Amino acid sequence: MTGSNAIRFALGAIAVVLSGCTTTGSSSGGLPPGAVRGAVAGPAANRLVGPGAVLTSKFGGEILGWAIDENGTDGVLTEITGVSEPYTSIVETFNQTTAQAVKVVRKQKSGPQGNRELVADAIQANDVGLIDDELRHSGGSFRDKYYVMSPVTKNKVTGIWTQPYSTDFLIWDIADQQVSSDSAIAATVIDNGISKPPTFELVVTDLATNKTSHVLYAPKGDGVNYPYLVAEDTSTHHAYVPAANYSSETVFMDFDVRSGRVSNNFVAPAFSGPVTGIAVDSATHMMCTTTHSTYSVQMYDLTTKKQIFVGQIPNSGGEGQAGTSIAADPINHLFLVAQPNSLRGGSEIYVYDEKGNVLESLTGFDFPSYELTPGSALQVVASSRSGYVPGPAANQLQSFTY
Repeated sequence: MTGSNAIRFALGAIAVVLSGCTTTGSSSGGLPPGAVRGAVAGPAANRLVGPGAVLTSKFGGEILGWAIDENGTDGVLTEITGVSEPYTSIVETFNQTTAQAVKVVRKQKSGPQGNRELVADAIQANDVGLIDDELRHSGGSFRDKYYVMSPVTKNKVTGIWTQPYSTDFLIWDIADQQVSSDSAIAATVIDNGISKPPTFELVVTDLATNKTSHVLYAPKGDGVNYPYLVAEDTSTHHAYVPAANYSSETVFMDFDVRSGRVSNNFVAPAFSGPVTGIAVDSATHMMCTTTHSTYSVQMYDLTTKKQIFVGQIPNSGGEGQAGTSIAADPINHLFLVAQPNSLRGGSEIYVYDEKGNVLESLTGFDFPSYELTPGSALQVVASSRSGYVPGPAANQLQSFTY
């Protein structure tokens, strides 16, 4: 989970409730202007799909952040115990297959004013984990420390990552890729006042070696939209950040994470934003996004920077049924899209192919009404066609297959 916990959880607490089974989906309602409706196909025969085992935090506390190794079976989560200050903040590893805790890595008290807590931000390439030790000082400034687990399977903190700024540096999203050691981090620097908006920056860093190669900024005239998101094509070493230009067009800022060059020539068609979810299949150079205002799903060909599909998400009739977080499956070339509020009741995960066809709908979830937090709300292991989401309670994670 990414972003400052103090700000992130002011938006609401994540809780997912398990309640059903697996079925196929269908579209409902009208389409946005120029949209094309995706076909719906049933799941493959003789393959069980849907919700699976539930993992409960070791001490029963609310899970604040988590991540899984998308090339293995391990994971990491952070929980807080107690409802009064000071509470205990804990880092622990878990086994994806058994849905059981493995080892407690770190425990610490929150402090007399509850101003300190541990949040698992991500697992990156080579099973390198990043843990945010969030520390808010009196006066409102943030002085976070970032612990590195390299690898997570060692079940211990192995180092510290040095952020570009010692104070008021907040991570919002880390590109969900576990191939390249160059991590693309979407972050802001705040001044603790209303006179100056946060400064957006893309940090390119090797977490394991604690070496930051670039700190990149948006082109002049572009405003980065909240939520601050980033996705990376690891084959071309380009990262993409949704934004808007002076003409109120949705643009995808194109960051070359190797050279540091930045472009804003990737402009989406009208009615394409603002973006609330994004993921990239680096094997095919395809990108999938979701939008709130048009409650639709889009596909882009990154080689041509053209939108090749846009369609209303199934079982929707307005913004209240918009899709949110997305996970890419680069082996089977699929995108999984979360829909917190389906017209059929509860929440769903739709499995799209890269032409915009809905192949499966996984039901039996009940995601929160606001957007699922980028980075850890929906993660998959493509080799086993499995994944994890938050839930069914605040102290649990829910496994699933697709």
